[in-house]
Amino acid sequence: MGKAFILAVERSGENLGLEILANAAQAGLDLQWSGVVGSRLQAAGVQNIANGEVLAMIGLVEVLRHYGRLRRLYGQIRQHLQAERPACVVLIDHPAFNLHVAKMAKQMGIRVLYVVGPQIWAWRSQRIHQIKRVVDHMLVLFPFEVPIYAQAGVPVHVLAHPLLAQTATAQDGMDARAALGLTAGGPVLALLPGSRRGELERLTLRYAETARRLRKQIPDLRILVALAREELRPLWERLWKQGAGPEDAQLVVAQTQTVLAAADVVLVASGTATLETALMRRPAVVVYILNALTFAFVRRLVKTPFVAMPNILLQEAVYPEFLQEAFEPAQVADALAALLGPAGSEQVAKLQKLRSLLEGNPPEQLQQVLREMLA
Repeated sequence: MGKAFILAVERSGENLGLEILANAAQAGLDLQWSGVVGSRLQAAGVQNIANGEVLAMIGLVEVLRHYGRLRRLYGQIRQHLQAERPACVVLIDHPAFNLHVAKMAKQMGIRVLYVVGPQIWAWRSQRIHQIKRVVDHMLVLFPFEVPIYAQAGVPVHVLAHPLLAQTATAQDGMDARAALGLTAGGPVLALLPGSRRGELERLTLRYAETARRLRKQIPDLRILVALAREELRPLWERLWKQGAGPEDAQLVVAQTQTVLAAADVVLVASGTATLETALMRRPAVVVYILNALTFAFVRRLVKTPFVAMPNILLQEAVYPEFLQEAFEPAQVADALAALLGPAGSEQVAKLQKLRSLLEGNPPEQLQQVLREMLA
């Protein structure tokens, strides 16, 4: 039995990790998996060797604040790789940390398979040189990334985006509302505030005010809140109450697609959830707030005009984006209200071609890559 190491701690990363494990099994590989992973990959048989929760931090300031924890995690991974010597490390996302792990693995003679690498198409394009030195094969989610890696001589494969299959079997809207116990009534607003504590800390007060303002415009509005994990509930509830959010908002944990299926309009934090919302064909407004210092640093480097992936893929501001101080609750509430009319239907029509952009290479090609990398 061969050995492989995988690092994936967040929801979207675990989705990709589960795809890797499934395709490795279909490729006939008998592997003993270890890594730094979340609960779902642990349930799939991966031995978790360290707590990777610190990797859910985002932004320059947050990373500096938790530098000691990141150093300890790096040391735990080094010790494990030295002892176990897996054939390959599979690194998913988190480039600021994972590129260091990739360098370490290469120095040990361990192959490196990187999944969803740095967004060099958006900023810090010079990192392609570092990637070429420490990564043996890239797995990417978007076809427009291929030429970047191919021109640098980095082998690259396009994955079918996991959200394609997941959203293809989404519930009917009425069934989803029934499953959530929603009775007949007015339109449904879904709030997706992100999966990280820092995101909730920065966004919840403005989410609460936005929902309150929209309720004033639409008195029979029903509000669903999609939380990624149960442990985020106390933080959300405290901040929601502090922001005087509507008391009848219904909190739903780990059922994002059910919430989206039930929704007429969505307020979504920038991230993977924007693509999930788009593939579910729901009208939406995208918001985000970074630490001010992080935003000032990033703003000077980013080359794309949009932050939401549906907008980047479609090369159009299909979803309005309200970032940093532009996330003004009164304006966002008005934008959401407008989407309950013809503007929402226009958005949905523009989202129809997204699926064809995310189909990826045939699974047989991925399985061959895994045989070469993991065996």
